[in-house]
Amino acid sequence: MNRKSILAAFTVILMILLLLPLAPSRMEAAVPAHSESFYVNDFAGVIDQKTENYMVNYGVKLHQQTGAQVVLVTVNTTNGTPMEEYATSLFNAWGVGSAAKNNGVLLLLSTQDDDYWAVPGKGLEDTLNDNVLSRIISESLEPDFAKKDYSAGARKTYGALIQSLGGIYSETVSTKNYVSDNAGVFKQVTKDYLNQSSNRYAATTGSGIYVVTIKNSGDKSLQDYTYAKFAGVAAGPKDVMLVLDIGGDNYHVLQGKAIDGVLTNERIGGIQDTVLEPEFAAKDYAGGATATANAFYSFFLARADASQEAAAGTKSTAAAATQSPVKSHINDKPKPVSASTGLKIMGVYLIIIALFSFAASGRNRLIARFGSQLNPFNQQNMNRLVTRFGSGSTMRQRRHRRHERHRNEALNHSSSQSSFWGSNEGGGGSSSGGGVGRYSSYEDENEGDGGSTNGGGAGRYSSYDDDDDNNSGGGGSASGGGGVGRHR
Repeated sequence: MNRKSILAAFTVILMILLLLPLAPSRMEAAVPAHSESFYVNDFAGVIDQKTENYMVNYGVKLHQQTGAQVVLVTVNTTNGTPMEEYATSLFNAWGVGSAAKNNGVLLLLSTQDDDYWAVPGKGLEDTLNDNVLSRIISESLEPDFAKKDYSAGARKTYGALIQSLGGIYSETVSTKNYVSDNAGVFKQVTKDYLNQSSNRYAATTGSGIYVVTIKNSGDKSLQDYTYAKFAGVAAGPKDVMLVLDIGGDNYHVLQGKAIDGVLTNERIGGIQDTVLEPEFAAKDYAGGATATANAFYSFFLARADASQEAAAGTKSTAAAATQSPVKSHINDKPKPVSASTGLKIMGVYLIIIALFSFAASGRNRLIARFGSQLNPFNQQNMNRLVTRFGSGSTMRQRRHRRHERHRNEALNHSSSQSSFWGSNEGGGGSSSGGGVGRYSSYEDENEGDGGSTNGGGAGRYSSYDDDDDNNSGGGGSASGGGGVGRHR
């Protein structure tokens, strides 16, 4: 095998060896889109709705008060990507925190990998250094994580991170009453939870959830009863009322006029069908009311940041009209390549260029010495040259021209430039490494005023009761009456 073949084979083998470690890094480019709420992304399905709403509420409050953001992510597995690398990719792709202050924190839990990692923005190096993060994780997360009680561990850790950044994680809420259990189907714990939740979340979102139970709506249709009750309790134009007619085996939801373009009858109908109907049909009225209220809380909390910014005039009219959650534009930005990946790629190219340079240097030495890129004293070369070309003069001229062409191509190749680095400008800062992971004994390191409304609402439909005005099909928009009913 001649020198050229050896160099080519060596180059191919070296490129394969260097590119193999890049495979997991290339897979990390498939970063998932964040959830509607942004602050909690429970891809593994291990966080209950009550806990998620609680965390999102105080995540929104922290952002509104300080500009900092704490984001929780749960996944089943990172598919072999190191925890630190996967968490940093999410942090950068979603733009966690302020771009100017780089004051975001992302906490990643991977259940099947039985591991976790926390990534602080570079602007929090003093506030959340590795020692502080280690203490928070060891005290708040590890005990529950080891028991696989991910929801409890996440709630405690999220709160500790919120408080470390100057936020609040518990507060004394108003005592306004949002529950009217005329049918007597709720235990006190249910009424307390519904009241506390509405008071807590209404302060953040501007929307409260009223829950009413009755034994029968009497001579009124359930829709008319709901309208009258909504006005009677002086519910606000951003509030929602859920009425459960226990004796009439029916329910109706009415939203305030100010939100009927966002919380549409179609969306209410979806919540009714998937959340309320199964529990109501099973006569678990408390469970159905709680789950439905939680679904409405989740809806409003996911839009709390956007609503606040739109009210302050900091978002464009188009963005405010969509009521999209904050940071929803981040996924449209190019994802930056990590520093380690970029260095690996650059290293491959530098080695290739060095190999070409080495080969060209060898040819130049041969030409300078023998007038040819081949050594004429090598017996194999002598035999081949005599057989193919005859005279040495002709051979040298042809070889010299070929040498010049290859040298020019090599120079052109080495002068080309390529950009490997994406950008994370605009929606949040990047993280330059660091963070705290789970420690293991067998690893060295881991690192709203009241008012009335003429809005519509959503009620329960019956496929066999065509003449019942209370169950009129389909309905129009909330501002024009009508509603959404139950399918049974």
